[in-house]
Amino acid sequence: MPVRPLLTAIVLVSTVSEALLARLRLTPSAFPDEYVYSQLARSLASDGRLRVRGVPAHFPALLEPLLTAPVWWFVHDVGTAYRLVQVENALVMSVAAIPAYLIARRLGVTTGLSLAVAALAVAGPQFLFVAMLESEPFAYPLALGAIAAAIAVIERPALRGQVLLLALSALATLARLQLAVLPLCAAAAIVVTGLRAGRLRDALRDQRLLLGVIGAAAAAGVTIAFVHGFGYYHLAPTVSGPGRAVRMAGADLYVVLLGAGAALVPSALVGIWLALARPRSGGELAFGAVAVTVAAALLLQCVLWGDTDLVQERYLGYLFPLVALGFALRTSRRPLRRVPELGVAAVLAGVAALVPLSGYAVDASHSEAPLLYAFDELQVVTLRSPSSAAAVFALGATALVAIGVACAGRRRAFVPVVLALATSAALLAGAAAWAAKTNAVARAIYLPRDAAWVDHADGGKATLVVTAGESRDVALATLFWNQSLAHVVLMPTAASPDKLAEPRVRIDARGRLSAAGRPLAGALLVDTMNTTFALRHAHPIAHFVSETLWRSKGSAQLAALVSGRLPSGRLGSAGRIQVWGRTPRLAGWIELRVGAPAALRRATVRLVAADGTRRAVTVTAGTTRVVRLPACGRGPWTATFTARAIAYVAGAPVTATMSVPRYTPAFGVCR
Repeated sequence: MPVRPLLTAIVLVSTVSEALLARLRLTPSAFPDEYVYSQLARSLASDGRLRVRGVPAHFPALLEPLLTAPVWWFVHDVGTAYRLVQVENALVMSVAAIPAYLIARRLGVTTGLSLAVAALAVAGPQFLFVAMLESEPFAYPLALGAIAAAIAVIERPALRGQVLLLALSALATLARLQLAVLPLCAAAAIVVTGLRAGRLRDALRDQRLLLGVIGAAAAAGVTIAFVHGFGYYHLAPTVSGPGRAVRMAGADLYVVLLGAGAALVPSALVGIWLALARPRSGGELAFGAVAVTVAAALLLQCVLWGDTDLVQERYLGYLFPLVALGFALRTSRRPLRRVPELGVAAVLAGVAALVPLSGYAVDASHSEAPLLYAFDELQVVTLRSPSSAAAVFALGATALVAIGVACAGRRRAFVPVVLALATSAALLAGAAAWAAKTNAVARAIYLPRDAAWVDHADGGKATLVVTAGESRDVALATLFWNQSLAHVVLMPTAASPDKLAEPRVRIDARGRLSAAGRPLAGALLVDTMNTTFALRHAHPIAHFVSETLWRSKGSAQLAALVSGRLPSGRLGSAGRIQVWGRTPRLAGWIELRVGAPAALRRATVRLVAADGTRRAVTVTAGTTRVVRLPACGRGPWTATFTARAIAYVAGAPVTATMSVPRYTPAFGVCR
């Protein structure tokens, strides 16, 4: 059989198909990761430094920025560079077919079945990540290569293999810090195989150089973590309890087994167990030990770190090829009694019936679990019912594992393989369709038709001023597409859109804005969705929904700041008002207008100033009332408000309205 042309064809076909799937994704939306990766690559391309908006990110996963920086260096248009990086992702991730094939051949699997394993390694729903500017496309083939090197080294210790294992593990760690466990898993597998073979001392002696390097690297990593930390990543576990951890680990594993092709799972799990319990060769024992230790380490990470309340299929996609390899091992054994497969199939069928996926797909958009994306696509497009979609998935999984058990064996092994390929392709297509739709909606909400509208409106350097209640996704989407937004500052009560240390804005008694000891000037982009931001001596030069780009004359100076007020003037249930004058000393009136829309019979707004002045303003439907309050002393004038009346028109809330407060100096007010 012409192996090399077939393997090349698998890589090329998967590259083209995945590049076409990437075209469905219009804009990045997995924030803040995609924004940080793209910014680091842009920084490398422009000045050779690893920074985000000129600030060190202390981001350890640097392989993706290093390998995509040439694209950003050659192509200056953000949209074109984004598409080219997606194509690069598809090509790199498809290379995972090669180590999958090599592992299968090392384990003595037939050429045809080894090619099927290679195809399964590049056909699963995890390949949806080629469309994202994240580390998975680079980490996936490196992790599989490190696993192949570990199996080879454990079976036959050799210096060349040890160096290769360490190099691939280092690169995989540089791509994703999570994969720093790979050399530790290799060390654990060495101990397991030594104990299983009854020659632990010999195994440790043969691998003493490798184990010494792994031990030294682990000690150095622990020291760095305790002394400096890992910068962008936090190390404190976030698990909510042992019961919750066990339940989420089971859910994560269940989703991975479904995504890997349910028809393969009964024979695959039995094959991995037989590789440990009754190995026919050192290679099989090494594979079983590595597969179990890697799976255990990755599952442990998923329940200890990150979003432990969500399914984390993104971090477990490295296990998909191991399922296919376990199936290939099982089918190569001649005495095939199906009792173990029947037991595994019964457990999976019971889990499918008792644990509907609808409970985990509620927050699919934040899970980064492609299988849950496909579940949502089935639910919304075809069945429009979570329970019906869960029933289809449960029945489908049960039918697939039943067929897998019935066809277990060398003669009919192609049936589960074909079913697994079809299932993986269908899940990937469903996940891509769901992601494309949600991405298109996000694109319409977050960005105008011209995504680089800030660049085109101003042309110079601009500063994003993050206000309280601003959407993180809106801020990061705007930052991604507009390279002129070179700085980000935070208003006193605002939250950072990412994990970087952003300077806080300071406001003096005249309303002048400064950050990091420097006055804010020039172009300022402000989101006023939940905060009214009125500048003095400035004019708006561009606008999109609630975002306004201002050009200030000299240092930026606030005239008024109102939290809890929408751009339409409609009030929330409560908020805060701050007003500044042209001078630090205030002596005059604060004037504002309170109104009640026609949908409200009556509305009451209660104002409580910092000086103790209280005012309850009641207005009837369709009327407005002017309110004047004294402002005396050093600025700013501060007050809080509450607005209780609310009505709903066509499902939208309607509340009282308020104009932007205005300060007017007046003689004799403060006597």
